[in-house]
This record gives sequence, C-alpha cells and structure tokens, in this order.
Amino acid sequence: MSDHSPVHGLSGVAMTLLTPLYGRAHAQRLIPGTEFSDPQATRVLQETGFRESEVLTDRSNAVGSIHRAVVFDAITRRFAHTHPTGTVLSVGIGLCTRDQRLADTVPDSVRWLGVDVPEVVELRERLLPDSRARVHAASLTAPEWTEVVEARPGPVLVLAEGVLMYLAPAEVTGFLADTRHHLGPGTRLAADFFHPWIALSGLHPISRATGARFRSGARSSTGLAALSPGWKAVAEHPVMERIGPAQRVAAAALRPLLLGHRPYAVAELTVAS
Repeated sequence: MSDHSPVHGLSGVAMTLLTPLYGRAHAQRLIPGTEFSDPQATRVLQETGFRESEVLTDRSNAVGSIHRAVVFDAITRRFAHTHPTGTVLSVGIGLCTRDQRLADTVPDSVRWLGVDVPEVVELRERLLPDSRARVHAASLTAPEWTEVVEARPGPVLVLAEGVLMYLAPAEVTGFLADTRHHLGPGTRLAADFFHPWIALSGLHPISRATGARFRSGARSSTGLAALSPGWKAVAEHPVMERIGPAQRVAAAALRPLLLGHRPYAVAELTVAS
C-alpha cells in the first residue's frame, strides 16, 4: 500500500478505527482455527486506502481487537435473543460490520443504529452501503446524540467499543448520565476500558500511529458504573488475558499493582429500573 494520499480522509481519534478493521480482516491468519469471521473486513480495509504507519499491525494489538470484537458479539447475541424487538446502538461505530456479521445468528426484528463523527459516517456510506445499521452524525459529548433512538418496544443495548478512553473524565460521566436519562430503565451498556494507570501512562502505541490519546480510564466495571448515578455493573469480561500466554502473565503481574483490578476489560452495565 502506498504511503501517499490515503483516501479514507480520517485523522486523530477517527483514524483509530483502522486497527480493529485490520484485525478483523486478518483474523484467520492471526488466530488459526478461530470461529470468528468478518468476510467484508478485507475488502473494506483495502478500500480505505490505509497506510501501514496508521495501523497497529503487530500481533498483540491486532489479536486484542479481535478478542474484543468476540466479546462484544457475544454480548450482542445474548441481548438480541432475550429482546428480539430491542435496539442495538453502536456509538463510535466506525467501520464495524456487526449488523451483517451477526445477521444469521440474531433475530431480523432487532433494530441496528449507529453514531459517529461526520467524516466516519460519510466513509461508511461509501464503503458499507448495504449495512443494516442506520448511522447518524453526532457528538457523544452532547446529549442530542440520544435522539437517534426513536421510541419503539424493547430496550436498548449501547455498544461503546474503543470509545470511552478517548473522552475526558467529565465527558464519560456526561455520556453515562445522558444515556441513562434519555434511554431509560432497562438500557444496557457494553464498554471497554483501561485502568487509569494504564490509560493515562501515554504509552499505548495507538497515540504514535494516529495522534489520538487516551484521556480517561476506570478501575473496574463497578468503578465505571459508579461514575454516574443509576448504573449497575452486571459483568466484566477480560480481554488482555485472551491474547496469549505472555499477555496472561503480564495481566496477572499487573493486578497486584492495580489493587486487584484488570488492566483492560469490557464492562456490562445496566440502568436500574
């Protein structure tokens, strides 16, 4: 791929969507024998016109993005089968193809929505014209983003995949408050998070690749829920430990330093009735 004139037109935080796309596109090579498959990812990745320097192609980050997708897929399947008329809303949807990837395993009655910045929405329309998700341009730092969810039977599952760490602490708190206030009881949230010591260290290579930086973290799923009244943690899923033996050893070594907490995980929260 040429290092000149990428056609995707992305910068900063928006450009971070290329790394999980790369991971999904190369899943079969990176994790031999995996059941995970994203048939569209290879085509979409090439059509972005990405440059290698913009993407974390190392095995650890690429495989981590795949395992994160597997966790979010499993959460989405469980929600969809429990709430077949529910809504799945991906905030910071990027070039996620979950709506099509899970089409054969979730009810057709599930509604798919997405929110992202205008340049990503335009890119999605160009590269994923057959997506089932209706995607809207909106900012997560203003409550108006919740207006994309029109009233209909069934609760809402909000997916914040690779999103919250780029928001300032006050913005994360505002996002949680807006979600609870506007989407109401029964709303669920799945969000990945880094422990603050990891997030704020400035050492993650995504910053060098894209210029984006992590601005916040959480000590646990319970800690994330506690940032805004009305939320309750219902599950916490490890991700780093799934990558490989070295990452399991590193995660175990870090936990005493992090007072028993995980360095990186996916939280499931719910709004209390």
